[in-house]
Amino acid sequence: MKGFTLIELLIVMAILGILSAIGISNFQMARLKARDVARKSDLATIAKSLEAYVNDHKQYPSAPLPDPFVDPAGTVYAAKLPSDPGGYNYYYVKSGTGYILYAHLENTQDPTIFTPATAGCGGTGNTCNYKITSSNQ
Repeated sequence: MKGFTLIELLIVMAILGILSAIGISNFQMARLKARDVARKSDLATIAKSLEAYVNDHKQYPSAPLPDPFVDPAGTVYAAKLPSDPGGYNYYYVKSGTGYILYAHLENTQDPTIFTPATAGCGGTGNTCNYKITSSNQ
């Protein structure tokens, strides 16, 4: 008799199912981490624009930041502000002589997440659990 038995086929299908489940979860985690890396990069880009603004005006702009980020004299600091890759929002707060930029990271194992998270980040209903602050904050 040639061919495979039903048991052999079921075992192979089970093994393939397990391997695909592992692969899909690893792929999802990689996508999640990639979005978080993009968020951190976006906030660094916004921070550089804010530092350029403060060099020209000796103070940080009031919130919210306009998009495009241009001052009244027409100087362009960011032609288009980055937007969150996962549908969340970035949140800017002018704080005394500095600023705080907030974002929501999806990878709960990221060591840069702060607790407790800031609820209602920017009135968006999202929870912000990552922030960067100005160097003079």
